[in-house]
Amino acid sequence: MRKNILILAGVSVCLICGGQQTEHNKNTDKKEWTLVWQDEFDGNEVNDSKWNILTRETSKHTELQYYIPDEVYLENGNLRIRSSKRDYGNKHYTSGRLDTKDKMTITYGRIEIRGKLPVGQGIWPAYWLYPQNRDWMMEYIMKKAVDEGKERSIPEFRPWYTEIDMMEFLGHEPNVFYATYHYYSFEGEKKTSAGKYVADFSFAEEFHIFVLEWEADAVKWYIDGKLVHTATEGIPHAPHFLILNTAIGGSWPGNPDETTTFPQYHDIDYVRVYQRK
Repeated sequence: MRKNILILAGVSVCLICGGQQTEHNKNTDKKEWTLVWQDEFDGNEVNDSKWNILTRETSKHTELQYYIPDEVYLENGNLRIRSSKRDYGNKHYTSGRLDTKDKMTITYGRIEIRGKLPVGQGIWPAYWLYPQNRDWMMEYIMKKAVDEGKERSIPEFRPWYTEIDMMEFLGHEPNVFYATYHYYSFEGEKKTSAGKYVADFSFAEEFHIFVLEWEADAVKWYIDGKLVHTATEGIPHAPHFLILNTAIGGSWPGNPDETTTFPQYHDIDYVRVYQRK
């Protein structure tokens, strides 16, 4: 049988998968899911038993922000990630990033986030999943073996890097969100599976519900109950943790310009994690 696994502070919770459903009901019928982890952000401070708040000078992709903790806080029952134009260290923008590494990881399940997104040229909010135990050395050894034509010599189990981007959003496209999966084929070829949703509204105007359903044979993205994208190749089977952030600038969105206003606010009403019954 297929199992779903959630790990909370090192403790595994396993639930056996249940029956079959239609695509619509699978996403909307909560009777098929058990809520196993959540944060409703109703307190006065971010719960440090659930979240790590990052301090980092920058990230990759030529981004411009300095991630600092005072840009992540609770207000009016929401988690707020603020992005500001101000000097900090050697950067001229600050923003926020938090994650559940070593506190909550998931292998298969449903993640539901209700959020309202920031907008403007160079603003890049995201919800994404990253491997809890990435084996950098093994990845290097395997890539070298593939490059040298020795693919058959590497292990049957291949812990290639994976990244599941539950939601990515470019602030200059206020009505579009991207669903993306970065992975490697069994033979070590780097690939991407991606879709996008074009709405007739701005994601900055109201809260919307972003859902990721990850099962052993597929990963699916939904917005407000509508299926956006499905990936079926290279599905990961190892624990991943959740990251919430807003980046500033970078190679994909481009940098802020005179049209970008600061501060920008990325609000999240709740994060809920479910497992199949």
